[in-house]
Amino acid sequence: MGLKKQEFFFLINSLRLGGAEKNCVNLANALTENGHKVSIIVMELREAVLADNLSPDVSVINLEVAHARQSLFRLKSTIEANQIRQILVFTFQLSVVLVLIRKLWKMDLHIVARSINSLGEKFKHEKSFWHKWVSQYLIKRWFFDVDHIIAQSTGMKNELESLKGKSEVPVTVIFNFLDQIPVQTQPLNTEKSNMVLFVGKLKAQKNLFFLIDAFEIALKSNPDLQLCLVGDGDQKQDLENHVFSKGLEHNVSLVGKSQNVAQYYKQALVCVLSSHYEGFPNVLIEANSYGLPVVSLDCPSGPSDIILPYINGILVVESTKEAFAAAIIDAIQYEWEKEAISRSVFRFSKEKAVEAYLQILQRPLA
Repeated sequence: MGLKKQEFFFLINSLRLGGAEKNCVNLANALTENGHKVSIIVMELREAVLADNLSPDVSVINLEVAHARQSLFRLKSTIEANQIRQILVFTFQLSVVLVLIRKLWKMDLHIVARSINSLGEKFKHEKSFWHKWVSQYLIKRWFFDVDHIIAQSTGMKNELESLKGKSEVPVTVIFNFLDQIPVQTQPLNTEKSNMVLFVGKLKAQKNLFFLIDAFEIALKSNPDLQLCLVGDGDQKQDLENHVFSKGLEHNVSLVGKSQNVAQYYKQALVCVLSSHYEGFPNVLIEANSYGLPVVSLDCPSGPSDIILPYINGILVVESTKEAFAAAIIDAIQYEWEKEAISRSVFRFSKEKAVEAYLQILQRPLA
């Protein structure tokens, strides 16, 4: 028996610009910095902008398939060709594929699954027939047959514990971390601005029509405010139409994706999150790292682990537009200690997270 210390395999859909993908890249880079070898297996590499952020020491294996349901045989062949004994997987669907491969071919494969979103809320808000019914059934039936689950937040762990039924799979909380916490070489920006900032994908999960409506209410208290939405997604056109229908085109801007989000964090008054559900929203930590206060709905899950009320932000428990608008105005008027805000992110250091991952991933292998 010996410890397989030096080689880890990750499995993820893609390396597009997204939270799970960013966390995958950050962890791979951190493990290679510690002397380990990491290979990332991806289904496909379209729009793989995060590949540029990978350490040259990280290998990428491309399965060249569009969907998890198409990956079964290519993934099996990859596991066999690379003699893989353990995989850290970053999606629910691919976790199920790995469980099926292990069962069908009786493989000795240790599966560690990283839960990236609230499972119950994800099911509730799915629209497509495949994801709402077929994928949901498969996940409920097979996901909890993995060997270990990593939850990104306390709320997510509690939900998974309630959903797993008779399964004895352990669930461990490991918070996301920032790859690099910005080092402030100059005093944090104390100049007043008018920007209320959102950063993320423009999709239904983010509840952005609610955000725009709440912002419209906030404008009654401060007509000079500007809402800036940084990101792209399938709701962009509908959101633009919504903005114009309300006559808010001079106060709301959709600027698209940005590789330099830091410039927006540095300019904004407050960063907002109105999601129906999250896994562990890195955007709140990133905003705090620049001394920027945050306002978030108390959605499942993650914000309540991050926000320290009136130290680094405001957690909105009442999910109404009026309550969210009031919190935005409150955050703008409150006298924040920006240094205290930026210090709050040190709870989410890379060193703590890597140590926690290694405690799970370093296991005796025959």
